[in-house]
Amino acid sequence: MRITSGILKGRTFKVPKVGVRPTTERTREAIFSSLAACVPNARVLDLFAGAGGLGLEAWSRGAASVTAVEKNSRVWKNLQNNFQALGMAELGAHDLVRADVYDYLKRPFGPFDLIFADPPYDEVDLPRLLESIGDALAPDGLLVFEMHKRDSFDVSNAWKLLKEKKYGSTKVLFLRQSAG
Repeated sequence: MRITSGILKGRTFKVPKVGVRPTTERTREAIFSSLAACVPNARVLDLFAGAGGLGLEAWSRGAASVTAVEKNSRVWKNLQNNFQALGMAELGAHDLVRADVYDYLKRPFGPFDLIFADPPYDEVDLPRLLESIGDALAPDGLLVFEMHKRDSFDVSNAWKLLKEKKYGSTKVLFLRQSAG
């Protein structure tokens, strides 16, 4: 797979043959076109990181930091190798965490400006994730959630659906926590 834009544009990263369903280049490019003003200097959290495509794309486009969370040890090792292979002095900080997403979200840490969540389609539980995010998302932060286009979803009153887009077999939701 290739990085679609930014300082790493055109550079490739490895995707394991099993255990991940990476976001396609076309979908990543469309998502990041929508987020162009949000990424530079943002603190980014990439949940269910897999090979790291979303985090690497944000990193390439000027995110101040990227934290990627992946629980599968083999997939996490690949993720680690991808960030090491593509690392450059001009890029922001990164932190690669091998943990279950829901366990990670229970930890205290500062808020993120942008959170990506691309769980395996058979593990999609949007209500649980929305409830678990809590203070992990900054007040004006944005959650970008991927799921299969045929799957339905419910969003509680604590969240506002800003946009829903479909790219091939993927549905992407852009969400923000409701004020008050």
